[in-house]
Amino acid sequence: MVDIDIGVISEALNNKTDRNMRNVDTTAKADSVIDYQEPTEENGYTWYRKYKSGWVEQGGDIQLNTTSVIFPVEMADSNYICSIVFRSTTNSTNVTYNSAYTQTQTTTGFTCISSSSIHKSWQVCGMAA
Repeated sequence: MVDIDIGVISEALNNKTDRNMRNVDTTAKADSVIDYQEPTEENGYTWYRKYKSGWVEQGGDIQLNTTSVIFPVEMADSNYICSIVFRSTTNSTNVTYNSAYTQTQTTTGFTCISSSSIHKSWQVCGMAA
């Protein structure tokens, strides 16, 4: 068994981590989050992450059969990727097949048509306006 001296390791790593981004190459083509929103009751459990490049990922919850979803961040056009996923809050062994789709997609939101009132989540990815 080898004894590990945390003090020695800590001293060896001292000044090796860059807490102030001094040694980070900011000219690289890396994309970074410049704005975000966490889901809360006040914002209707919507969230988003907006990147320096203009790319945005956003989402939220849907609980009704037909719902108009309004985005927290407007999209550049209506050619974005939209996913709707059913979420179950029970551990039922009964298999039920449901469907959901977007009837209309605009830059500010979409209309979700669903065969069930089961709780659903949505996510949209694309370029922001």
